[in-house]
Formats: sequence, C-alpha cells, structure tokens
Amino acid sequence: MIESFVDEITRKIFEGEELSRKDLKRLGDLRIDKAQERLHVLNQASERDLLSLRSLHYHRLHGLRRYSIDADSRHSKWRITFEWSDEHLKNVSLVRIKDTH
Repeated sequence: MIESFVDEITRKIFEGEELSRKDLKRLGDLRIDKAQERLHVLNQASERDLLSLRSLHYHRLHGLRRYSIDADSRHSKWRITFEWSDEHLKNVSLVRIKDTH
C-alpha cells in the first residue's frame, strides 16, 4: 500500500484528479491512463507480486535504497520510483529518465 508521494502530480494521477495544463506539459509523452493503472497495481502489490509481474520490469536502483517499475511501457522514458517501508511503499514518484549519452 502506498503511504506517501514525493510530488503532487503523482498523487493526482493516482487519485484520478484532473491535471492542469502545466502538469500535462511537464508529463509530455507519458500515457497517464497507463501510469495510473500501474500506480494502482503498485498500491495493491507485495514485493513478491512485483517480482512475478515481468511486464513491470521491477528492479532496485543501483547504489540506492529505491526501486523502480516502468510507468507505462518498457520503451517509455518514464519510471515510477519508490522505497519500501516494511510492506508499504513510501516516497512514490514519477521520474523521467534522461539520456545522458
């Protein structure tokens, strides 16, 4: 279960609230309906569930105590990152991965 969000936009998407034009511009090519679906899966899932759902591409971020799943598809630059607190998730956020090459 999700306990907390890092940013307001991620919370709005999770709760199905209307996004402002500024929010939509910031999110760019993110498929919001798919991100909302993934946030709801994340809210209900245990770590064991996430490991078995290969389409989410669940993994630990290198050098951090944070984890990640794809926000809308494997080819998207958007990820949902979070931390585990016992069986709960905290500091959930949408992050755009930038190509540094």
